[in-house]
Amino acid sequence: MTDYPALQPAFTVRVLIDAPFQIGSASKGTPLSVVPMVGGTVKSEPGFEPAIEAELHGVGYDYIHNDASGEHMRLDVRSQLRDKDGALLAMYYQGNVVLTPAVVKVLTGSSDAETTPWGDSFVTFQFETGSSKFKSLETMVFVAAGRFIFEDGKITVEYKVSKVVKG
Repeated sequence: MTDYPALQPAFTVRVLIDAPFQIGSASKGTPLSVVPMVGGTVKSEPGFEPAIEAELHGVGYDYIHNDASGEHMRLDVRSQLRDKDGALLAMYYQGNVVLTPAVVKVLTGSSDAETTPWGDSFVTFQFETGSSKFKSLETMVFVAAGRFIFEDGKITVEYKVSKVVKG
């Protein structure tokens, strides 16, 4: 055992995103962009409890501010999930994305865009639910590494999410 925490693989999140809305801002340094999340899934890794297999329910949104330097995006995501039994969960995540040339190509729909490597995006996840089946998720701490998948002109964001545990 160590003083540092360890990570337990928990689940994979895949989110299909649509073109952003450019909101702008009269009072903050960088303009707000809002990205609709139009579909997606959350699926547990074997052995993770509580096991979850759910789909995005309705539309979620990713509220993004780019750093003034143009080197990072700051994410603030709000979405909701429904599992096969009808349980509803709110899923939130925040973090940042390094705007590498590969990420920019995907986000701009460049003709030579490709799936990006893992690690340009790191986020933390939180959950809120009234379901007793998933209530324990509210007290767990989650971190994730992400990537962007570019296929057939569509963008999917994928996160490998781990629970923080004693080292």
